[in-house]
Amino acid sequence: MSGVAPAATIIEEKSLNANGSGYDSDVANGINKAVAAGAGVINLSLTYIPTSRVVSAINNAAAQGVIIVFAGGNSSTLFNDGDDTVGLTQAALSHLVFVGSVDANNQLSYFSNYPGTTAGAYGGSQYASYESLWLMAPGENIIAPGIQYGENALAYWTGTSMAAPMVSGALALLESKWPILRTDNTATALLFSTATDLGAPGVDGTYGNGLLNIAAAFQPVGDLSIDESGGTSVSVNSLSSTHLYGGAIGSAPALVSVLANYNSFDDFKRNFPVDLSGLVSHESARIDASAALYAASIDAGSARLADGGSVTYARFEGEVAREADIVDGMRFANGESGFSHLGAEQASWVVSLANADGSQFAAGRGFPASASFADALFGPRSVAADSADVMTNANALANLAGGGYFMAAGSRLGDRTRVAFSWSSTATPDPAVMGTSWILPQASAMSAGVATRLAPNWMGGVTFDVLNERNGLLGTTYDPASTFALGMHHTSTSLGVSSSVGLWKNAGLLFEASLATTDRASASGGLIAGTSRLLARSYGVSFVERDAFDDGDRFTLSLARPLSVMSGSVGVVVTDVDARGLPVTKTLDVSLKPSGQETDLSASYGRNFGANASVFASLTGRNDADNIAGRNDVAVTFGASWHF
Repeated sequence: MSGVAPAATIIEEKSLNANGSGYDSDVANGINKAVAAGAGVINLSLTYIPTSRVVSAINNAAAQGVIIVFAGGNSSTLFNDGDDTVGLTQAALSHLVFVGSVDANNQLSYFSNYPGTTAGAYGGSQYASYESLWLMAPGENIIAPGIQYGENALAYWTGTSMAAPMVSGALALLESKWPILRTDNTATALLFSTATDLGAPGVDGTYGNGLLNIAAAFQPVGDLSIDESGGTSVSVNSLSSTHLYGGAIGSAPALVSVLANYNSFDDFKRNFPVDLSGLVSHESARIDASAALYAASIDAGSARLADGGSVTYARFEGEVAREADIVDGMRFANGESGFSHLGAEQASWVVSLANADGSQFAAGRGFPASASFADALFGPRSVAADSADVMTNANALANLAGGGYFMAAGSRLGDRTRVAFSWSSTATPDPAVMGTSWILPQASAMSAGVATRLAPNWMGGVTFDVLNERNGLLGTTYDPASTFALGMHHTSTSLGVSSSVGLWKNAGLLFEASLATTDRASASGGLIAGTSRLLARSYGVSFVERDAFDDGDRFTLSLARPLSVMSGSVGVVVTDVDARGLPVTKTLDVSLKPSGQETDLSASYGRNFGANASVFASLTGRNDADNIAGRNDVAVTFGASWHF
């Protein structure tokens, strides 16, 4: 058998003789000895007679944080004969419980005393009625040791002396589980507030606060709350969710793991673990295999200038174009997202000017700056620029600020070297079309690069990018006002290298790699204190051949690993409790390294038939897509287009 609190340590102090009689000094001495022995709860299954000695012992116990539980008595009459108790301290009122008995039907036992509504106890200047300090518990036919019938005998016992230990055991359980109840002197208030109401609604003169309900006492009382980074306490029910869209941190698995077992606190400051991981979700960026379909709808052309230069242009009317590919006239990066489908009805356009002296200038909106930057850096229609259209790992940061306005410029430095610069920004969608809940990046980027011809068919380049993100972190976008926002502003820089080799006529191989760092950033409010310095990388190799099988066709093959965080952490505000149960809030550094590293393999072929028709096919596969281990996808596209 086990009692209510089977792991409790029992201190026994015998105050009455075998007949149940004794002096008030014996009872007072028993209380004082139990306190001195370290008792946390003292059960007195005897009649409450508040003499000066007993009151003094109760006050002493309360001053040490010890709870006193008295049996209510078995005279079927008004508790303490309806007399008030004087001389108690204010602390004593929060450490006193009087217990009555109920039968198996939760009705007042025939013998049990009751608190009434006319008397109570005074603690200094405060007053507490007996009914407000009264609790009911089962007190009939309770099985317990009956040593008078034998050393190991059990017996049925009846009386409020059986009900009181159940309350004492419940208090021991609660204070053992949550030391804050002893620290704040709120264990008795917890039992009263979670009792099952009996008799007249609310606290009454027969059943007091109601029936002891240990199960309810172990459940949260009131709304659970957490402490945010600003020191404010907020309800768990009011926490806002965060959707992470793509990016180098993947689904932030370590962050989600910490949130799965997060400490929250109820009205009694008791800690309860809650699962907040569901408030952070990751939206996958699927492969957009329709880029070529949209590309066929782009108006493009070129014109020769009298001085030997040329002007090329492209225009797309409708949804914002982020990435597409035009085989003739002008090239644009055929990246993983295709057209961005932002839903903003606006024209996307680009104009590029190539001068006879080798200088290049381009400006536009909606199309990616990476293609124009590649032309400016490597020279228009060069093998390296063709390869850079397929894969843009050398300036991966700049690709995170696309869809809005951009410009790119480049020029020669001697016969072997070129320099280039670019600026780009994200698009601003129409809220009337997109709605206010759509989270889009707000970023701008600047790029600078130098490329030089190392050998007749070999070019090498170095690029430097600076990226400023408002509600994003290395391409992972989120609501900056949410509970788990990763910071309002982030600045990242990267150094990229590229090496292009011309294999044969119209065919080239390009290797690119970049290493990016993100500065430390703080966050205001929510459960995120800020982020540490992050280190991320991307690299890949691509092959491009024009006129591969016939004039005007194009074949591409690429293997790439997009930007992925290698090291760095986010500071998560967590709250533990100390030995006294008091909350201790600290910042826990949680890794932002994703669970996987995305690997992309892509092959495509396109061919024009005159000026009005084309066919195309592409195959793209991703392993650990979006830097999430085990997430794989494949897209296959076949199509044809005609212009009328």
